[in-house]
Amino acid sequence: MRGVLMLQEVNIKYRDRQNTETIYLPNSCPHCGNIMTPYVYFGVSSYSAFDNDRIFGVLVQCINDECNKFYSLQFINTFNEDEGYSENILIKDYYRPPIKIDLPENIEKVSPTFVDIYTQATQAKSEQLEQIAGVGYRKALEFLIKDYAISKNSEDEDKIKKMLLGKTIENYLNDFPKLQRLAKAATWIGNDETHYVRRHTNKDVHDMDAFIKSAAQFIAADYDADLADQFINGNNFMPTTN
Repeated sequence: MRGVLMLQEVNIKYRDRQNTETIYLPNSCPHCGNIMTPYVYFGVSSYSAFDNDRIFGVLVQCINDECNKFYSLQFINTFNEDEGYSENILIKDYYRPPIKIDLPENIEKVSPTFVDIYTQATQAKSEQLEQIAGVGYRKALEFLIKDYAISKNSEDEDKIKKMLLGKTIENYLNDFPKLQRLAKAATWIGNDETHYVRRHTNKDVHDMDAFIKSAAQFIAADYDADLADQFINGNNFMPTTN
């Protein structure tokens, strides 16, 4: 389970002596994001072993064979007045594990801006910035739907750009009712993310993300089908069933 801390003793080389400190190790790798208990090498500090609020660093390594990367952890020794003893507190770091963007192949051919905005919104969601992520997903959805509508109706490009998203969904997605419903559901949740009062309290940014990805699957499949049509119509030979 992510976030669990593992108790560990480690030898710290202070400037005046060596001392054994008890620390809690986070059980996930900041590089690959996998759950594991890291291998501990040693700790060092420029502080004295007797300093109050002394800070020390610990070198550790991910034990996942596909990663094996090193990273450091910083701790501060602080006296807990309520409990009457000192403890080593992990100082929050700024490592960021990689974010996997799970979008269908070729969707960037339909709307590269959608991919850029969606990626940024997913990064925000991974940082638990869900208020920001919701707004980002709503913007990403608008680019996805409008770019798709423009690709199918290039003569209406200027009109689509100025049209409200709801009207675009209503007027230009009639050929795919399921896609139309996915886009409408995602828009409703997205509007809640940008308004003061939520109308749909049983849905959140995670549901919106799921609907957007499903809509992207439909659009990417339609793009691939158009490529297949071009391939078939561009070949001047007798069709075969084999």
